Amino acid sequence: MSAERTSALRHAAATRSLDAEQRARNALAALDEQGGAVTFKAVAALANVSRQFLYSRDDLRTAIEQLREQQLRAPRLPARERASEDSTRARLRATLEENKRLREALVELRDELALAHGRVREAELATRAAPAARQRGTHR
Repeated sequence: MSAERTSALRHAAATRSLDAEQRARNALAALDEQGGAVTFKAVAALANVSRQFLYSRDDLRTAIEQLREQQLRAPRLPARERASEDSTRARLRATLEENKRLREALVELRDELALAHGRVREAELATRAAPAARQRGTHR
């Protein structure tokens, strides 16, 4: 085999390997984004590469193992469905403001309830006092 042909074959093999590695990275990102299970089998199938290829590339192997471990620790939503930090903070602020408003309304309602109980008590006392006053008036 000529040196020229050997060089061309090496270049073609390196190009195929880089293409397969990029497909594997894209598959890994897609599985993470969609919330799919990150396994060597799933990445290999999606990237159209062998599992042996994934195991032989230390960086791909590490990335797959890390994502798989993250999923096992805390199952999570796909990336596009996760709330951003700003969104979470805005929701927290809105919730705290709503909580404050509801506490103020509760204080007002308790005050109104106390007044209503006082009026009911006054009415009950007046109702009891009226017959007693009438009875005292008839005995004279």
